[in-house]
Amino acid sequence: MSHHILHLFAHGCLLAVERGRLVCRSAGSGDRSVPLDDLRAVVIAARGVTLSAAALSALLERGVVILHCNERYQPCGLTLPLHRVVDLQAFNGQLKATTRLRESIWQHMLKAKTRNQTRCLALLGCSSPRLERSLKMGTIVEGDCARHYWKHYFPSIGWKGSGREQKDANPPNACLNYGYAVLSALCYRSLILHGLNAQLGVHHRPRYRADALVYDFMEPFRPMVDALLVVHFRETPDAPFRDWAKRVGQSLRDLRLRRGRNRLKLLDAIDLSASLLSRAFATGKVSRLWFPELESDLQLGKPDTNEHLSDQYGMAAGDV
Repeated sequence: MSHHILHLFAHGCLLAVERGRLVCRSAGSGDRSVPLDDLRAVVIAARGVTLSAAALSALLERGVVILHCNERYQPCGLTLPLHRVVDLQAFNGQLKATTRLRESIWQHMLKAKTRNQTRCLALLGCSSPRLERSLKMGTIVEGDCARHYWKHYFPSIGWKGSGREQKDANPPNACLNYGYAVLSALCYRSLILHGLNAQLGVHHRPRYRADALVYDFMEPFRPMVDALLVVHFRETPDAPFRDWAKRVGQSLRDLRLRRGRNRLKLLDAIDLSASLLSRAFATGKVSRLWFPELESDLQLGKPDTNEHLSDQYGMAAGDV
């Protein structure tokens, strides 16, 4: 079974279900469909999209995440299944986690993030002595590493700025915001399915319209999106934002990460990391905690054979 991230770009279409398949109906374009069991996430980046009650129920029952975007393709909402798997041991572990355990988990996350940032910079043909020194020292100061990372990253992709400002609408930051939003939806799904409460973070504090654990957990995965943007800018530097929105699903499908002698799809790696994080909370031990490492050659899979779906019918399916 394959797993798809489905990007929907056809305005005014209808999503329905027939015989175990999600069907997209658009005026003048006919019907196109994909098996419900193959879906991992649906990104709605079009206006006037209608979902039948049966389609919505079928998607949620299969644990599919639905990400809603506004007219500028910016994520503005998230529909999640009511999780049926409640790991009380992990949840109680979150509630009772000591400061020492939270700090240990957070340092594991930061080390994985910093290691992946150095590998992302290697893709750009540059390096940051400060990040490398922090990894050798073993204690990561997040703000300091972030400043030095972005100082090298943005100029290396041909952008004059050197700061990461979430509200900045310039092309690189807008692309990163969108990519991170899709990534956060997938991380959110995995955390929920492994019995964790997304509002109880290890470092970030719960706040309005934010889920602290999602922001914590996705830190090691953010450089994956950064690296994909490097490839996007190199191949299509003047492409419109919509092209990046389409690319995200396929790129998340294609990315392969190494674990020992094996290679994992990115979403399988996210699921494994969420499972091990749940175990860490349940047992109070971080010895088995693991996050994937970005490889310097950025392993991608085969080209998407379903690209015609997005061209003709506003549907782009990525086998992730």
